[in-house]
Amino acid sequence: MRMHTYLTDDGLDFSATDEHFTLLLSDVSWLAEDSAYLARLGLHELLVNIRNHAYGGGNGAIEVSATATEEGLTVSLTDWGVQMADVQPQPLPHSSDSGGYGLGIIDRAYSEVIYRRVMGRNQWVLRLYAGHEQNP
Repeated sequence: MRMHTYLTDDGLDFSATDEHFTLLLSDVSWLAEDSAYLARLGLHELLVNIRNHAYGGGNGAIEVSATATEEGLTVSLTDWGVQMADVQPQPLPHSSDSGGYGLGIIDRAYSEVIYRRVMGRNQWVLRLYAGHEQNP
């Protein structure tokens, strides 16, 4: 089991987080390359959603931890922004001029997506189980 914990804050590109996450995923033997890419994309989409919605497009702290085992991958995120409105599983839209792909990509990338608001914090848990077939 490997675990990385790091704090994302400042900047809008999340490149340091992606670098750490990519390193973790590179050691996950059961994770196919395309599934690893989708997991990275899903995490990036969630980080962008947190920045845009919880922090209103501004900077704010996001705590990210990821654990990979033989059974699966768990990514936990915490932010101190405003509560996310009506988080529900989302299908990917066929086309959109205004975005709206984020939650659909996240749902496609992970086996399970959990969101809760606890004591003034947004908490997210993304799980990808070994052997889970991601949606095409």
